[in-house]
Amino acid sequence: MGARSSGAAFLCYVTPAEHLALPNVEDVKQGIIASRIAAHAADIAKKIPHARDIDDRMADARRALDWEKQWECAIDPETARRIRDERKPEHDDTCSMCGKFCAVRSMNKALNGEYIDIL
Repeated sequence: MGARSSGAAFLCYVTPAEHLALPNVEDVKQGIIASRIAAHAADIAKKIPHARDIDDRMADARRALDWEKQWECAIDPETARRIRDERKPEHDDTCSMCGKFCAVRSMNKALNGEYIDIL
């Protein structure tokens, strides 16, 4: 069981440069993000009231394919937006990973009575 789930009030972050070099600004940013993710996961595991609220909002935004709301919910919205911008999908209503095979896109189309073109 991790320190946070055992009640620690402070989590020390570890950077990708740990014991290799003096961390730069990006290393510190990545270490803080990793620490925030660990703390958030521990809050959920401890069933802290409302700890999952941001995750539920993210799930709703993903289901709606609402990219702006997803970035608002992201722990690192800058990186999320950069990835989306650098890897533009063929269809705006999906991600570049799934393309027209996106289950969310297909389900939304089915629920709206639209034709699902996956061939």
